[in-house]
Amino acid sequence: METTLQLFAYEEILMNIVRSLPAERVIQILDYARYIQSLTDKLITEDETEEEIIADEEHWNSQFAATQDGLKKMADKVRSDIHAGRSMPMVFTKEGKILKG
Repeated sequence: METTLQLFAYEEILMNIVRSLPAERVIQILDYARYIQSLTDKLITEDETEEEIIADEEHWNSQFAATQDGLKKMADKVRSDIHAGRSMPMVFTKEGKILKG
């Protein structure tokens, strides 16, 4: 079982990785984290059959594929805003919270 200290270390490593990635990759990580969270929530509340798991994965894959154009457009806009000086990088505290101002 993981200790709180180990989990904090993993969180810190993950946040450092996320901070180094381009916006489109961060969005993908967020989508994947939400997907994993939904699977974990389901596993806690119910036992799924193999067929249900496969159907869920196919549903996720189709939803994810359908969002690729929208994600690309958002990433292009973010890059444009950064290059035009209309955007500022986010700064995080050690706890992983965004600094204001």
